[in-house]
Amino acid sequence: MTLWKEGHGQPLSPGERVHFLDIVRGFAMLGIIIVNYFLMVDFVKGFEISSDDPVHNWVSWFVEGKFITLFSFLFGVGFMIFMDRAVQRVAHPNRLFIRRLMILLVFGLLHITFVWVGDILSYYAIAGLLLLAFYNRSAQTLLRWIIVFIAVQCLAPMLGLLFNAFNNSTSTDPIFADFSLNSHSSGLSYLQSIGARWADMSFMAASSFFTVYSMFVMFLLGMYFVKMKWFQNMEYKKKIWKRIFLFSFLAYLITLGNSLLGTLVPFDNKPLVGLSSVLGQLGGVTGSMFYMSTLAMLFLYARRLRRALMIFSKVGRMSLTCYLLHSIIGTFLFLGYGFGLAEKVQPIHVVFISFGVYALLIVISTLWLKRYKSGPMEWIWRKLTYGGVKTHPVATTPHVVPSTDQ
Repeated sequence: MTLWKEGHGQPLSPGERVHFLDIVRGFAMLGIIIVNYFLMVDFVKGFEISSDDPVHNWVSWFVEGKFITLFSFLFGVGFMIFMDRAVQRVAHPNRLFIRRLMILLVFGLLHITFVWVGDILSYYAIAGLLLLAFYNRSAQTLLRWIIVFIAVQCLAPMLGLLFNAFNNSTSTDPIFADFSLNSHSSGLSYLQSIGARWADMSFMAASSFFTVYSMFVMFLLGMYFVKMKWFQNMEYKKKIWKRIFLFSFLAYLITLGNSLLGTLVPFDNKPLVGLSSVLGQLGGVTGSMFYMSTLAMLFLYARRLRRALMIFSKVGRMSLTCYLLHSIIGTFLFLGYGFGLAEKVQPIHVVFISFGVYALLIVISTLWLKRYKSGPMEWIWRKLTYGGVKTHPVATTPHVVPSTDQ
């Protein structure tokens, strides 16, 4: 990871590098692997697991929705970093960012076609275009927009309950758990699965609005943290990070209690069901901020643990490469055209496999980064983004100091 001296646009020496964002990104990748592997297995089994299965409940309470939200937050941080660099280097930074997103979209479409339908890269590429409208906004303006978007997100379940209360017709909307992915059918060959993945996309795209909406809110929140310069000189901002930790911890406890509330509240108790839905909408935000701020507390106050935390940074520096690798490994482990383990494993086995694959990614990343400065997919992404673009220094003050190798 590289630091940029404010107002000079020059990289700092390796001794001055800060790795916190890489640590968070690598940690988020672990949660994404766990959730995605459970999705692969559950779609093959048709969500047969009992609702009182302790491993599934653990994943639902502590992992599901938290790490993809954290990854989205980091995408917003990365947008600010990229734009600050682009403003200093090129004449048309907006065009360069659009080009970067179009390349990411191609990566996502190739990922869907040849690997797995549960892609997030294409969603990031499409939703990321909207960020250009917020780049030059002040931190206060961004915060107002974030509050508005979160308020709308929380009100949506309540409005849905009100609509259903006045509408006596039976809903015909598809239920996600009742939907089976054709591309996960055990009888398909690999070539047959390619066509099946695109057939599945019609449902996935139709049901993805709220997912993309939540992603975009976290993009903005990541931008807000950068504009507030909370990642800059973190050692001198321990009090700020302590407040973020305490606030997110309390908020997370409240939303985590929503899971227990959901098991105790009768479904016909509309007000409490509505409250539970509202808390559920906030669970990803509070959980992701709690995990990130916990890492910040360890990073700032437990200096002896920094070496251990650096294990996550290797995967974080190669997050795009590792994201694609985990999908390739997972689909060939679990789906029918590979080893077909999805029909044989128990939930606890999925957890062990997830940690095993993550350990493998750590080894691959560590060995690769000993010889190269960035991962292979990160290198390709950067080369395609800047290829043929004339760069030149521009005297401007960036919003952010920390950056990554992407």
